[in-house]
Amino acid sequence: MKMPKEELVTAESEILELLQNHPDGVTNEELVKMTASLEGKIRGETVNSLLSSGKIEMLPGTKQGSFSLRIRRGTQISDASAEEQLIYSLIEESNKMGIWIREIRSRTGLPQAQVRKALKVLEQRKLVKSVKAVGTSKKCYMLYDVEADESLTGGAFYSEQQLDSQFVQTLVHLCVSMLQSRRKFAEESHVRDPAAAREFSFVRSSEVAQFVREKGVCRVQLSVTDIESILSVAELDRFIERRTDGMYRALGPTTCYSASSFLPCLRCPVAADCYPGEEVAPQTCEYFSQWLASC
Repeated sequence: MKMPKEELVTAESEILELLQNHPDGVTNEELVKMTASLEGKIRGETVNSLLSSGKIEMLPGTKQGSFSLRIRRGTQISDASAEEQLIYSLIEESNKMGIWIREIRSRTGLPQAQVRKALKVLEQRKLVKSVKAVGTSKKCYMLYDVEADESLTGGAFYSEQQLDSQFVQTLVHLCVSMLQSRRKFAEESHVRDPAAAREFSFVRSSEVAQFVREKGVCRVQLSVTDIESILSVAELDRFIERRTDGMYRALGPTTCYSASSFLPCLRCPVAADCYPGEEVAPQTCEYFSQWLASC
């Protein structure tokens, strides 16, 4: 005997409201306790109706034969088995970070063979894709049209999971050339003022990034963070220096990285007049005191 329509609607509203208040889902045992006013038969028919209509979904529990129910998340795909839909939903939730096959097995409770079969079907339908993470042979799965996170692909400097060292060196050369040109221009514009020449030779990473983008050497859009990675390589190679405020400057061919090269005295415009006990003296030099404090 079929349940009256009004009774079904009331039961559906009660269960849907319950699941909306528990977005992570409830187990079968919790559902029974929370809907004690519903008869077992009515509850069962209502759950089956909601599952058939795609309003809710069932997830396997941690124990054999147990399960939980929750409001359906994401897209419902057509002509899919319950296993394929369940796996698709998990992959959709993972977004650009993807999900490992081990996690799929763990969260669905499905046997490995069943998981692989469902994944194969979803891949053939171009609904999902597998992506190999940099530095590992393991594959994770994400929706077909989603672009993988850089932590998986390695970003703009990787091609087929391999570091494109030639591309990196091209970018290093381009960035260093830009900084060298800026330094040369600053020095020529402030011949009589070494301090100003030095100050105006520093460049923000955003300016370098804009310069690289305008050159059009890369088909993908390089972010400021990408360029800062390249500048770090150039800094390690001692082509440039980075100031504490994050600005960059090309180093001259005779620049030395010994400790004494950072002494403020070597760049001080009144160093020739500096003597102990005089008006300009090491004991009263605020720049020297700041340098000592930072060591």
